Amino acid sequence: MKEKIDELKQAFRYAKTDKERDAIDVKMQQLVNQNPDEFAQAMVDSAKETADEVTNLALRHKLESVIPAISLVYIAKKYFNKSDAWLYQRINGNVVNGKPAQFTTHEIEQLKLALTDISNQLVSVSISL
Repeated sequence: MKEKIDELKQAFRYAKTDKERDAIDVKMQQLVNQNPDEFAQAMVDSAKETADEVTNLALRHKLESVIPAISLVYIAKKYFNKSDAWLYQRINGNVVNGKPAQFTTHEIEQLKLALTDISNQLVSVSISL
């Protein structure tokens, strides 16, 4: 069921006419009629995935202006004890093992602390000049 909904969601994104959208609506209604409970759960799962995608896009957008000015290699190693590839995968939402890589809530907090720490170090050096 989830796969069918994902296919229809993708088709809806690229639909150009009302006729195409109406056809997708009919197919969605058929899925609802087949198994309302399974449909509802699949829609909830799909909505959660969409929310995660939006969160990751927002994170990437927020970091975009500072990425050229900071060393992600340094952040990955010092604050996460991971490779720079690991960090880039999460920032960019790259597909790893069949699904988009993303930060956990704890890792986002760790990234915030890392950026704050680096910021404090820069201010300290700036003051001392």
